[in-house]
Amino acid sequence: MSPPHISLTPRNSAILLIDHQPGVFAMVNSAPHDAVAANVGLLARLGEQTELPLVVTTTREDVDYIGLSIDEIQNGAPTAYAERIARGGFLDAFSDPRFVDAVQATGRHNLIMAGILTDVCLWHSAISAVEAGYHVRVIADAGGTTSELADRVTYDRLRDLDVEVGTTYGTLFDLFPDLGTPEGQLAEAIATGQDLATAA
Repeated sequence: MSPPHISLTPRNSAILLIDHQPGVFAMVNSAPHDAVAANVGLLARLGEQTELPLVVTTTREDVDYIGLSIDEIQNGAPTAYAERIARGGFLDAFSDPRFVDAVQATGRHNLIMAGILTDVCLWHSAISAVEAGYHVRVIADAGGTTSELADRVTYDRLRDLDVEVGTTYGTLFDLFPDLGTPEGQLAEAIATGQDLATAA
């Protein structure tokens, strides 16, 4: 059964970026790293520069090879990065009370989630979000895992639990469908990498 379609808006949605770190990224074989990183950066900028709340979380930063959030998050969303929830070993971000509090503080019911690995930390976090009563849309092209098969299986399992699976650009223009408005023009500028000072 397909999950119900929910209209996402900048006023009813929040973005959650889960464990986009070099050491985790190194395990991704299901999608090109450059494309995934670019989409993560777009989501980060969208959260930093519009009224969409953005929550960033990392796992085991103290393990050298895992590292901090990728540059696309650090540079694209410096405020959210500075306020990131640095977890310990919990696979499920919702196991950390600080993350739960940060998500609740957004005041948004619709969660736009991207993360790696899709079948590990993203999976556990998305299911906990559903169990907590949130509507979840997972962004497939801003994450990945060890194989394309593993991604497909994970997305099928998520759909069975009424999680929507979408794309970065599709979701951006679901949120901002009118490019004639100032907020639509800002979203378009973020999507196309325009100079925001001259975009409107």
